[in-house]
Amino acid sequence: MQHPDGLMLTLMLLFGTVILLALRRARRKLPYVRPIPGIVSIEEAVGRATELGRPVVFAMGETDIRDIVTHASLAILEYVARLAARLRASFIAMVRKPDVYPFAENIVRDAYRVEGAAEDFRPEEQVRFLSDEGIVYAMSVARLIQEAPAGCALFFGGFYYTSLLMTEPGAQSGVLQIAGDPTLGQIPFFVCTCDYTIIGEEFFAAGAYVSTDPTVRGALVGQDFIKAVLVLLVLVGTGALLLAGSASAGPAFATARALLKYVTQN
Repeated sequence: MQHPDGLMLTLMLLFGTVILLALRRARRKLPYVRPIPGIVSIEEAVGRATELGRPVVFAMGETDIRDIVTHASLAILEYVARLAARLRASFIAMVRKPDVYPFAENIVRDAYRVEGAAEDFRPEEQVRFLSDEGIVYAMSVARLIQEAPAGCALFFGGFYYTSLLMTEPGAQSGVLQIAGDPTLGQIPFFVCTCDYTIIGEEFFAAGAYVSTDPTVRGALVGQDFIKAVLVLLVLVGTGALLLAGSASAGPAFATARALLKYVTQN
């Protein structure tokens, strides 16, 4: 077990302070989040499904409620459900994990209530637990997209090797599909079969973009600032190493080398 040294403790205190300041500022004024094309296109997709008279299909990822990815996808689920309720579009959310199901049902119910369409919410039809088995879940999603047929299909969360099984039928049928997954290994499959793909860390930014919670947006701004600081430290450390040259015994070289090693390893 590696214990924190002085540099690590300093950075932890600095970054913790940055997050707290960002949260405090966000409560006074909601920070701006850059629009993400995949999220902006969701409104277009829901509107298209409404015009076609076909359902909006939302497939949750395969992670459980303990995973932060699940919470980000639930924020996007709320946004999509509110759009569907506002436009009076048919909406179906599909869940794989049993512990995620009650959260998804409550979120969709509240979305309909907020939009003044509580009487249109039918939990047994609009929020469905399909299966805890990956292949069964994927094939069930694919079958529903084909048989409904779906007006648009949205895939948000952490997916595994079955992602292509879910998205390929919709791609062949010409369904407008949007996907988001922070796992870079799944991105090629979504890029090939979806019209819009939210890549990597943009997935968490998407959750903050559709949310009006100052805590969520403040945390995102604080994390972005921390990333900028880390990039700056890498550049400063690299520059110090280049300037130090072969003077390896100098204190500047030793400090820069230790700083660069810490940043690259953490």
